Amino acid sequence: MKRLIIGMTAATALAFTGMVRAADDTKTTESKTTVKHNKDGTGSVKSEKKSKSDPSGAANATSDTSTYTKDVDKNSMGGTTTKVEKKAKHDAPGTAGDTKLDSKETIERDASGNVVKHEKSGPDGKTVEVK
Repeated sequence: MKRLIIGMTAATALAFTGMVRAADDTKTTESKTTVKHNKDGTGSVKSEKKSKSDPSGAANATSDTSTYTKDVDKNSMGGTTTKVEKKAKHDAPGTAGDTKLDSKETIERDASGNVVKHEKSGPDGKTVEVK
């Protein structure tokens, strides 16, 4: 009988430890990157990353998502137009911990490589000419 009680106590302790460890291991991350280059100097890069952390159940889940996109194209001046877009989102329990970032940048260059036009847009959505 004494062995049975000791065995049950040990099994319960191991089961509890396993549940605690499983609660700690609930962070998942996945990322994906795509790169395309052409011989004429144009191309694109796209990177996406998603992560989710769930420390103690569904009500406490936190998720992060980020996207980075860069496109380089030829323009009518013989140069290149580079467009960069960055997006990030953090979703935490409640609304006080949520954040969101969205920015865009456009750089136009002529055939000599000189910057002709440089624009940025911030989180407020307004586009500003950069000098």
